Amino acid sequence: MTRDIELCRKNGWAVGTRLVGDEGYGPTVIEITAIGEDHLLAKTISHRGIPDSGRPEGSWTLSCRKWTKVAEAQR
Repeated sequence: MTRDIELCRKNGWAVGTRLVGDEGYGPTVIEITAIGEDHLLAKTISHRGIPDSGRPEGSWTLSCRKWTKVAEAQR
């Protein structure tokens, strides 16, 4: 099991959870679309506050940013 999957389970993040993280280029919001045994799939919701609905889901790693769950009120 990868660290990404372990982190999701530890934090209670599941399919539909939105996370925000900043790699130094402005905050990115993603939505988890699948959690497998070894891989995490997610889609980008926004980057730097600009909606990004055109990209399909893809494989993500959570290791490059400190991710926090987006509060329901911020959705």
